[in-house]
Amino acid sequence: MRNLRFMIVITALMWVFGAVMLPFIPDPAPIHWNAAGEIDGYGSRWFVAFFPPAIATLMAALAPILPRIDPRGQGYVAFARTYALIMNSLVVFFAVIHVITIGGAVAWPISVPRLISIGAALLIAVLGNELGRVTPNYFVGIRTPWTLADPEVWRITHRVGARLFVAGGLASALVSLFVPEDWLFATSFPLIIVPALATIPYSYIVWRRLHRAG
Repeated sequence: MRNLRFMIVITALMWVFGAVMLPFIPDPAPIHWNAAGEIDGYGSRWFVAFFPPAIATLMAALAPILPRIDPRGQGYVAFARTYALIMNSLVVFFAVIHVITIGGAVAWPISVPRLISIGAALLIAVLGNELGRVTPNYFVGIRTPWTLADPEVWRITHRVGARLFVAGGLASALVSLFVPEDWLFATSFPLIIVPALATIPYSYIVWRRLHRAG
C-alpha cells in the first residue's frame, strides 16, 4: 500500500539512529523509569538501541499483510487512508519512544516518564479521531463480540468511542504537562484506559437495545 511507505522510511531512520547512538549508550543502560522519574530498571545498550526499531520493522511487515489475511479484508478498502494513518502513527509513536529512551540513557535533560505519557496520550487522541471511519474487521478498532456480530453496533460504538478516545487522550496530555511526575501514572493513565474500557460494556448495551427493538 502506497500510504504505508512512510512507516518504512521512519523504521529505516530508527535503525540508523540506533546505530549512530549505540557507542554513546552506557552498558547497562536504563530501560525503565518509575512514576517519580527515577530509573528502576537496566538492560543491554543493544536492547535500547535496536528493540524499538525491531518492533517497528515487525509492524511495517504486518501492515500490508493484515488486510489480506483478515476474513473481512475487503472492508479495508473503505478505510484504506485511515488504516495507513493508524499504522503510520503507531510506528511514529515507537520512533518517539526510541528517541526518548535513548535520550534518557545518554543523560539528555528530559523527563522520560512525562514525555512518554504525553506521547501515549496524543497517540490515543489521533487514533480516536480516525476511529469512526473504521469499518468492521478483525484487527483494527473496537473488536468485541457485539461489534463484530452487528455492523450497526460497530458503527454506533465506534462513533461514541472516537469521541471518548479524543477527549481522554487530550485530557491526559494536558494533565501530563502539569502534574508532578509522582502523579503522572495515577492521573494520566486512567484518562486513557477508562474511556477505552467503557466501550466494551457500551457495545453490549447497544447490541441489547438494537436486538430488543428487533
